[in-house]
This record gives sequence, C-alpha cells and structure tokens, in this order.
Amino acid sequence: MRIKTSHLFTFLFIAFLSNASAKIVQTESNEGFFRTKLYAQKELLKVSKLGNKVTLNTLNNEVYEELLKDLKKLENNKFISKVTNVAPKEGNNLFTLEIILKKDVEVFSFYKNRDKAYYVDFWKEDKPVSNKLSAIKAPKKAAVKTNPKLVKRERTPKKVVRVKVVKKAPVLPKSQYRDFRYGASFIWDYQALKPKISKSIRLNRKTPEYFYPIKDREYEKSEKEAHVQLTVNLYRKKKWGLMYKSIKLYEKKYGDDENHTINEYMKANALLRESRDLDDLKPTETAITMFTNIAEKSQQYDMRKGIFKYLIQYYVEQGDNIRAMKYAKRFFADAKENFDYEELEYAAELILHSLARINQIEKIQELMTDKTLLKVISKQKMLAYEIFTLLKLGNEERVIKEFEKFAKTTKGSILPSIYYNAAEAYFRQANYKKAIQIYDEFLAKYSYHTNSSHARLRIALASDILGKDDKVVLELYKNTINRSQDKNVSLEARIRYVAFRTIRNRKVEKDDLETRIFLDKGENTKLSSDLERLLWLTRLRTFIVDKDYEKALTFLTALPLSAMKPLYKKVFEGDGAEVVYGIIKKNYEQGNYGKAIRAWEIYKEVYFEKVAADTEIQFIVAKSYINLGLWEGFQRTYKKMVERQDEKTRSFPLWVDRLAKTDKSVIGKELQILRNIKLKNWTSVDSIVADIAKTYPKYPKLNFFRALSQFNRKEYSNAEKEYEKFFSTNTNFQAIDGKDLVDSVQNYIESIYEQSKYTKFLDVSDALLRDASKFAVDKSVFSNMAERVKYLRLEVLFSKQNPNALTDADQFVKEFAKSTYVNRIKFLLGRENLRINNLKKGEEILNKLIGDKNVADYIKEQARAELTLLNLKKRTL
Repeated sequence: MRIKTSHLFTFLFIAFLSNASAKIVQTESNEGFFRTKLYAQKELLKVSKLGNKVTLNTLNNEVYEELLKDLKKLENNKFISKVTNVAPKEGNNLFTLEIILKKDVEVFSFYKNRDKAYYVDFWKEDKPVSNKLSAIKAPKKAAVKTNPKLVKRERTPKKVVRVKVVKKAPVLPKSQYRDFRYGASFIWDYQALKPKISKSIRLNRKTPEYFYPIKDREYEKSEKEAHVQLTVNLYRKKKWGLMYKSIKLYEKKYGDDENHTINEYMKANALLRESRDLDDLKPTETAITMFTNIAEKSQQYDMRKGIFKYLIQYYVEQGDNIRAMKYAKRFFADAKENFDYEELEYAAELILHSLARINQIEKIQELMTDKTLLKVISKQKMLAYEIFTLLKLGNEERVIKEFEKFAKTTKGSILPSIYYNAAEAYFRQANYKKAIQIYDEFLAKYSYHTNSSHARLRIALASDILGKDDKVVLELYKNTINRSQDKNVSLEARIRYVAFRTIRNRKVEKDDLETRIFLDKGENTKLSSDLERLLWLTRLRTFIVDKDYEKALTFLTALPLSAMKPLYKKVFEGDGAEVVYGIIKKNYEQGNYGKAIRAWEIYKEVYFEKVAADTEIQFIVAKSYINLGLWEGFQRTYKKMVERQDEKTRSFPLWVDRLAKTDKSVIGKELQILRNIKLKNWTSVDSIVADIAKTYPKYPKLNFFRALSQFNRKEYSNAEKEYEKFFSTNTNFQAIDGKDLVDSVQNYIESIYEQSKYTKFLDVSDALLRDASKFAVDKSVFSNMAERVKYLRLEVLFSKQNPNALTDADQFVKEFAKSTYVNRIKFLLGRENLRINNLKKGEEILNKLIGDKNVADYIKEQARAELTLLNLKKRTL
C-alpha cells in the first residue's frame, strides 16, 4: 500500500471574527481530551496536520497576531510541545504558525455553524488497543462456570433442592463490528474518467481573440485600411457604440469586401467582451452564429483555427457532441491541409473526445487503425478513449481485457484515465483485490489528480467489503476524509466512516458517537440521489442501533419510499420491518399486548408483507392475541403463519435480537398449547404436548410447556419439578424469549410458595432475584416480577417473625411506592412494630392507613382491629 493511513484531518477554512479585538482562541479541558475553540468565519485560515505538526496558514495579519498570542499560552501542556511562527517570505504575504505535538497525540476537529467556531480536539491514547480485540475481554475465571441467567449459588441450605445450571464458556462475537451490510451499504458506479484534452480554455474567461488576436492594420497603405484601424482602435478602447458606427460607415462606403470578416470578427468578440465587463461572460447565440459564419467565409487559416477551437470548446461544454464533432472534423481537415501538425494532434484528440462522448466505440476502434491519426496521436491516448467509452457503456469485461493486454506490453508510464477506469472496472466486477492494486498504482503516480479522492475512497470501500482489519479500514476512510478535494466524496467517506464506528460497532463509546456530526451535509447542499439515499439509510440505522425505534419509524415514514427503485426500496423495507418488530417486542415484553398488536396491524402490509417471513415476529404477535383473548386475531395470524411456514426465513437484516429459537416444524403446535392453556382445555394441552414428545423427544420446550400447564392448573408440586427439569439444562434458556424466562422464574418461585415450602422459597427467591436482574429483558418486565416475589417474601418473613422483615419492608415501600401490594406491606410493617413494642411507629403507620381514602376497606378494618387490640392491652395493663 503506497498511501499512508496516519491520523490526518485537514481543516479547510477558519477565520477571524469581524471584531478583530475579540479573543478567538478559547480552551477547555475534558476527560481524556483537550479542546481548543477558534471563533471565526470559514475564510482566512487553513489548518492541516502532518505527522506531529499542525500547520496554520493565513493571509490576514490580525488573525496571525491573535492566534500567535493565544496559542503561545498553550505550550508545554499535556498535548502541545511548542508553538512556532514563520514570517512571510519575500514575494508573498503568507503567515504561518506551527503547533508541535507531543508523542502519540491525535487531532479531531469539526465546525459548528451555530457558534461560528471551529472545534479542534487533542487527545492521547496511552494504551492503544486493536479495534477487534477491544470488545473481547477475557472472561474472569469465576464466570466460566456460571450462567448469566440462572446461577448456582455456593451457599446451599440443608434439605433444599437447587436449580442446577452449568454454563458453557461465553460465545463472544468474532469481531467488534457487524459485517458490511449493516453499515452504509449502498454502492454505486463512479463515472468513467475522461482522458484529459491537452489544450482547452475556460469560456467564462476567454474569447476567440485569445487564439487569433486582432492586430494593427497597415493604415498608411490605403483609406480602407485606415478606416479599419480606426475601428480597431475603438474596439480596444471598448467604445462599442462608436465601433459599430464605424463598421456601418465602412460597409456603406466599401460594401462587402475583403475586410468584412475582420469587421464581423470584432463585432462578435465585442458582444462577448461586453458581457465579460459585466462579470457575466456567457457565449450568446448571436455571437456563436456570427463566429460560425466567419469561419465559413474567412480566407485566413489562423482566424478559422481560433474560431474552430473556441466553437468546439463551446459545444463540448454545452453537451452538443454532434456539433462538437462537426467542427472537430473541419478543424482536422483544415489543419491537415495547412500542414499544421501541432494543431493536427489537438484536432484528432477532439474528434476522439467527441466520439467518446456519444459512445461511438466502433468508430473509435476504426480510427485506431487510421494511418494519419496514428502519426499525430499516440496509440495509448487512443486506447484511453476506447477504455473510457467502454466503461461508460458498462462493458467492464472489455475494459479489463484491453487494459491487461496493454499493460503486458507497456513498460513506460500509463495515462491516469487508463489506470482509473481499469480500476473502476475491476471494482464493478467485484474483483476488489485487483481494484485496490490498480487504484493504488494510480495514486502512486497521480496523487495530485482531481480523481485521487475517488480512488482513495474506492480503496477504503473495497478493503471494507473484503473484511480487512478494522483499524486499517477506519484509517483508510479517515485518510480519504483528510485528503479529499471533492465535497461529494468527502461526504460519502464521512458517512461510511460514521456507519463503521457507530452502527456496525457493537461497542460504541462516547468518542464514537461524537463522529456523527460528520452526517451534517452542510447548509444549502444539494446531494446526488445516490448520496441522499446513503445518508438516509445511515441516519435511519443510527436510530435503530440506539434502540430508538419510535424515532426510527418517524424518520422512515417521512422518506419517499414510493418513488424509489425496488432495489433500494427493499433495503428500507427490511429495516422498517425490524424497526416495527423492535416496537412490537418492546411492548410485548412490557405486557402492553394491545400496543404490540396495533403496531403489527398498522405496518404488516407496509413492511412485513414485502420482506421474507419471520417466524418469531408472527409467534410473538400470535401470543399477544392469546394473552388478550382475541381469538379472531389469533386465528388470522396463525393461519397466515402456517401458510408461510415453508417460505425461506428472513436472515437479514436482524437488528433486533432473536432470543426465542422456535422450531418452525412445531411452532403451530406451540401456539395451540398456549391457546388451550388460556382456555383451560387441559386435555388438549396434554394431547399436544404428548404428540410433540413422541415426534421430538428431546425438544427443549417440553418441560416448559408441561410446567406452564401444571402451574395454571394449580398443580404446584408437579410445576415445581418440571421447572427444575427445564432450568437444569442450560440450552433451554435459549429456547424461550426473555419475558417467558422471567415468567418461568416467577411461576417456579410461586409454585414453591403455594406449597408452603417457606425455607426453600426464601432461599430460591433470594438467589433467583439476583440472577434475574441480569436477564436481557426490559427493566419493567423484571420490575414486575421482582415486585410480586418480594411481596411474597415479606409475607413469609413477617409470618416467621424474621428480623429482616422490617428492613426489607421499608425498602419495598420505597422501591414500589405505587405497588398494589404496598398498603398490605405497610399494614404488616405497622403490626410488626406493635409486636416488638415499637408502639409509636406502629400506631403512626396504622393510623395513616385508616386515614388514607385510597386504602382498601379490608386493610383499614385489619388496621383498626390491631389498634383496638393495642388499646385493650393498654387498658388491661
């Protein structure tokens, strides 16, 4: 690799505030980095970094003086070693400041339009870590034999049956980053690079006079020549009105003679120069028509040559390739007839250029055998036009064939367009390794070329697709950002860089998220449709990985999907299905089954019907219908799911974790089990479970369904045993979703409680509450389970007069202030305080319950009874 991938961010223009006396440098220290704010417009200052040196160049003396004064104060801090200044050299007024950085200091900057300030951050990584390894921490020895969901405790009370679980070593991701498809995945063809024409002009700065100057006449020779000289003098003095009058007088006196063409030539040039004086030099149709007529009539080759060169350039820029070809041919024939071999090469090149623009590959190949053209133009340049045209036509295979044949026989330098177009052909053919090689050769020889930015981005993108080392790919994107001269390439590189660091990254840090400012395309910036789509996709996916599904859905709904081609639309619909599934799953786990169903009904035709089937989504929706007892909706979903059972299951994109490993062959039976449990059809439940056990005797959910059925039948002893069988196999935890897992833990604990096995209940509930807090479920799901279990624990602790009851009860009241059990716990708390003779506190708690209108009547009656007994006891004493 010839290009360097060092940390290099090029900051393009910063400037001085309108008030020169204001302080333009402000600093602030943050954890891990040092920030310098330069309050300025984007005009007068250029900042760049190379190696350990940051260079600031400005043409403004006031900016220079202010920066020097403020930056000198930063010397010898943790990041900056020294600040030096270089005075302007003779012949220019360029002021330079150099900031010498300390070892391993990185630089990152961005501009805030709102603050009119450039932010430059310095930071230092004392212990750099590989991007791949940083997410893979060696597990602690103590964790190797534990399960993240249910953990076997070291402390086991006597005669208590424990949930025995053995955990395998954690399966860690192979890479810290998701694969390329999960980032900014849209790729499009870059335009073929036109071979550079050796001679061309800028029409907004030149007129045909640039090629054929208007010379003085031999005015002493005759009155005619003296009159023409007068016209020339008026032309040079820009006295256009008098010039026109002079020409009109000449034509009236001498008619259409040999000086007619020079007079017309001056008139046509005057039209253009008059526009240029108004800072709006645009070739007018009138002037172009006049030049065309002059070229037809002029007897002077030099005049015709100048006009032809101008007209060709004009029609090239207008995109009128037919007329450009017409005048290129005339120019070629004229130059050949006048033995002007210097211009003959240029004319031949213009012919090839015009043919390439109109995709005439056959004609170009025909000209490659023309003996006259071969004498004036190199074979390599002719090949360059052939390759350019082939790539424009999308014939990448021919481009590669012609390039490889040429490269074998050529030892000298190769034109930049040949390198670039061949590399692009390899890229389009997905031969990324070869594309990187040829792009690299292009950059090694032509790093200054305007398309070098495109080449650098292609190298980064190809390396990304090939799955090269993450740090290398990130550096390649960063290098493209630093050195890009093309705003579109720069934005594309920034988008892909942000996607890599904040979307594909499984372990996003704060400094990663700060790079999302790169997604700001700038004000009044019109993007190509390709870049616009890429930016939309990346913004959408930032919301998805942040699990902000509602915001993602709002953003997605605002996109013009109906106007997109099916190829692009499909990508957004796939992401849309995942976004809605995220909303459905979140509401399902929180027990908001109605909201889950509503999201499904609204968006199932918008997204889900347009992507591949997904068993788990339909399974969760069907379970939501069951839990609400909406049997018609269940039957509709169940039928649709069975119909799509044989379809290929969607495997991409999968933004939302799939925790339930539901077997497609028995998914229908599982739903029927859940349905019949809800309807209390126990015979049907037993029959379906037995059928599954017969066909799939090792099916992991068998014990789960048996336990669930027995718990709902209030057969708590059998439910306890079946849950313990289910929990004893670690792979079973992956067979059910997070909510079912939490519900199973709660049902198991309640089964023990209902059997009055209080010693076991207290121990198991304490252990499993700690374990369940680590489950990968919504916090509200665990909170609901913890509320119920902690309430039951307090009932047992108070009944056993356990000294921990008071502390645990106080904590419950604080933690679950809005719980339906809180008043019952307050009653128990008051009664217990009376029992231990803490009469003042006990009476206070019970009196508050009696006076609270929101407390149930039966609890008030119990409180009054306790206070009555207390008063009777006091009177007796």
